[in-house]
Amino acid sequence: MDQKKTFAIIALVVTLFTGFMLGYSIPPFIHAGVFSDRAEKGVNVEMNEQTEEYYQNLLKEEQDDE
Repeated sequence: MDQKKTFAIIALVVTLFTGFMLGYSIPPFIHAGVFSDRAEKGVNVEMNEQTEEYYQNLLKEEQDDE
């Protein structure tokens, strides 16, 4: 294989990988309003009391195990 063909293959693989990764990373930013003119950025997260209590007690359970 000559050097130009090898470089073209490497450039193609890198371009495809970069495009794939951008395809997964850009939509969440758009959904969160990062690229918009909204004053408040982010997504509103709603949890019920049971889920909130579970996450608050996770650290307590981990410390009890030690």
